Amino acid sequence: MYGDLRIHPSAVRVVMANNSEALELYESGRSLAVVGQIIAYPSAFLLGWDTGARLGGGEGNNGILIGSAVGTVVGLGFVFWGESIIRSSFSLFNSTNSELAYQVNFGITQSGGIGFTLSF
Repeated sequence: MYGDLRIHPSAVRVVMANNSEALELYESGRSLAVVGQIIAYPSAFLLGWDTGARLGGGEGNNGILIGSAVGTVVGLGFVFWGESIIRSSFSLFNSTNSELAYQVNFGITQSGGIGFTLSF
């Protein structure tokens, strides 16, 4: 969040370029969230697959069931922890930049298209 405005993750680095502490917090939170997603999504898939096999009358695999459940919980924990750090980075950034000056315009862009432009 930039003030009350949501910005795309690729623009965060540009906006926070002058606040290295907030940018460092953002980067570490983003890394944790991505690692969490890499762990959680395949684990959740395996958990659902094994559970579905069991519900469908199959045997399933206890190792896959336990491992995927643990992977899902750990991965989601990393995601939530990373998002918490990201929120902290925005709080730090917003507190040090209390006067935010930005302008949103609709019209013709520099590339010749029509759309929204954000100036700050």
